[in-house]
Amino acid sequence: MEKRLLSRIKMYLLLIGISFQFFSFAGCATVAERETSDVKLFWPPPPQKSRIEYMRSIYSPYDIGITRTWLGRFLDSVFGGEEVEYGFIRPHGVFYSENETLFVTDNEGGIVHIMDFKNKRYSFLSKISDNEYLISPIAVAEDPDRNIYVSDSALNRILVFNVDGKYLFSFGEGLQRPTGLAIDSKNKLIYVSDTIGARIVAFDLSGGELYSFGRPGSGDGEFNSPTHIFLGQDGLLYVSDTLNFRVQVFDKHGRFQFKFGKPGDGSGDMSKPKGVAADSEGHIYVVDSVFETVQIFRRDGRLLLSFGSAGSGPGNFNIPTGIFIDGKDNIYVVDSYNRRIQIFRYIKHEEGR
Repeated sequence: MEKRLLSRIKMYLLLIGISFQFFSFAGCATVAERETSDVKLFWPPPPQKSRIEYMRSIYSPYDIGITRTWLGRFLDSVFGGEEVEYGFIRPHGVFYSENETLFVTDNEGGIVHIMDFKNKRYSFLSKISDNEYLISPIAVAEDPDRNIYVSDSALNRILVFNVDGKYLFSFGEGLQRPTGLAIDSKNKLIYVSDTIGARIVAFDLSGGELYSFGRPGSGDGEFNSPTHIFLGQDGLLYVSDTLNFRVQVFDKHGRFQFKFGKPGDGSGDMSKPKGVAADSEGHIYVVDSVFETVQIFRRDGRLLLSFGSAGSGPGNFNIPTGIFIDGKDNIYVVDSYNRRIQIFRYIKHEEGR
């Protein structure tokens, strides 16, 4: 408890230091950045034609080029020298917007980190009102108006903030443990996975409940702890049906399309599937926090490739959780217990390697 409290104090002091950019500090590349910026990793490795490339890791706001402030230097002197890293405590969910902004939920820190890659700016979400704060943020998403939606599994609702971080409203009365989020910008919908309720609920972007689908069970369209969800470029909704050890896929109306996955410890099996996503060619990526890898499947459930293994180096994972794939096929994986986001890239066939 004392260790966790100290970590939170250090993180909040960091946030204050980053938010008020009084003085910059030259030469602010972090230890993590120096260790990983020049690493070249591919899956499968050459001479085979590679399909996944490791790009970089993000441990803190400093890794996107934000300069170290006078307060950052002071904290370094207090907490252990200039190489001390301040950043994520226990990241869980990730989202990358078309505005080149990375959102990361930190459910142990009770905070959502917002990193603007383009403008080299950092902000965060934590405060709801004078007397209320985020407790356990799990997933985050942004709508076309740049409003930010955060699921909090402890508060049992979805919190909405504007682009400046001002709290607007919340919704989701009746949700038992909201976890995954996916926004359908075209149809102005947001899907929420209700883990204990064993269902997916669709709301409009003002928080009005439209419909839900799913019920407890193991049949088609039934769930046992649905957690992470992802809306693909194909318009399909991908759901990690975690304790049924599978992925189920639905159309925008919640009609069952197909499923794959089974429990086991062999290649292509699932132990604790969490984050799920799909690239522009329809390949389905599943993060397994027990196997500590990302497996890539075809729609028929055939395993195509896996990448990552247990460890702390580039391309290694320690209890990975969330995943997001952007429109350019960049792959963002939350490496939770290594306290970082690892970024990979899908290499299309026409590129080849």
